[in-house]
Amino acid sequence: MARKAAGLPAALGALLLCLAAVAAAAQSSRVVDLPSRPGVTQRILVIAPEKPKAAVILFAGGDGGLTLEPDGRIPKLAGNFLIRSRQLFVEQGLTTVVIDAPSDRQSYPFLSGRRQTVEHVADVNAVIAWLREQAKIPVWLVGTSRGTQSAA
Repeated sequence: MARKAAGLPAALGALLLCLAAVAAAAQSSRVVDLPSRPGVTQRILVIAPEKPKAAVILFAGGDGGLTLEPDGRIPKLAGNFLIRSRQLFVEQGLTTVVIDAPSDRQSYPFLSGRRQTVEHVADVNAVIAWLREQAKIPVWLVGTSRGTQSAA
């Protein structure tokens, strides 16, 4: 009896690994450059589960400049709590969007002092509109630290 019980945790662990692999395969990840204002694009990283319940747009704190790479790497602010937690949102069935500073703000000071401007609102609105075109699901805005200004 003890021999069978000892094998159970290993089998359970293997099953959990298989389930994690299936879950990872059932999501897609891509970088999208959306036109947001004349001559300006808004780069976003989109991670979508197979059947999303809703979408979240994640706004990093600080200056908001992630310098998001075309392959989805995030060289700057990758350690930000909210950005680091993006996969947790996907695992809950949410299309998760990581938003960078727009193309005209891709150097210091990025979004510092610009989060409450008409231009920033236009950039965020372009992302919301694009998400609503992709799927008829609710869109939520989530920010941490200075990112709460963008979400508000």
